[in-house]
Amino acid sequence: MLYILGILALIIIIIGITIIIIKRGNKEFNAKLTLKERVELEKMIEKKAKEQAEEEERKEKEEKRTEEIAPKVKPVFPSKDIKIEISRFATHIDMSNFKVQHSIRNGVENFLSLDYKVALEEFSLATELNPQDFTGFYCRGLTKLKLKNYESAISDFTESINLKMKEPNAYYYRALAYFYMRDIDHAILNFNSYISAESNYAEVYYDIATCFKQLDKDDEAIKFFSLAIEKDPKDELSYFERGLLKHKINDKESGCADLKKALEMGYLEAYDYVSELCKDKK
Repeated sequence: MLYILGILALIIIIIGITIIIIKRGNKEFNAKLTLKERVELEKMIEKKAKEQAEEEERKEKEEKRTEEIAPKVKPVFPSKDIKIEISRFATHIDMSNFKVQHSIRNGVENFLSLDYKVALEEFSLATELNPQDFTGFYCRGLTKLKLKNYESAISDFTESINLKMKEPNAYYYRALAYFYMRDIDHAILNFNSYISAESNYAEVYYDIATCFKQLDKDDEAIKFFSLAIEKDPKDELSYFERGLLKHKINDKESGCADLKKALEMGYLEAYDYVSELCKDKK
């Protein structure tokens, strides 16, 4: 019992001393270090800093090695040539369902052979065999887009998006379907959804600019033609279209500069416009 009381008393004394130290501050208890202690402290600090630097260097090398082993996959930009986009699935693999794999591959083969009827049948079969796989819906949507069955294509692209298709390309092709249906507002919304996921594709900025041009929103159209040029400085068509719009809003000097730039880059259709609109512009 006395032993326990002694321990309790010792704990109380320690707590009391700690409280006094905290209250009185550190100045009175900040004893000066000896030369030997200071040298040892500096060595310890230097050692810690060195270890931290080595650890950071090790992590950096490890991250670099990881990137070399598994480099980041570059995005596959969509193409208005649907044949190019659908060809990506010619070697589609589905280890869990070889029937789906066969239907997708067979559908692509028939699409490329221009037998769109059989292609649709094969892609539809794939959606029935695995309704949770976006591939059949997406390829079927591309086929319907090719056949100008826009409303049904939109439905398939929407299903692809709902099934968490990793790439944003379904937004792009759904935007094209809306554009071809003259539903410009929905086309713009879908092009913007594509940009939210992938902002480095110059073509989509040109497409949005074209939408705004059709809506007679010239300032917005010029803005997006400029963004297209920013993403691709060799985009002669965007220079040409921007030049015409600048002329339309009476910014003739800048408009002529764009038209001449398009002509210099090889866009020969700009020749007549330069000759007619830029006669007095050197």
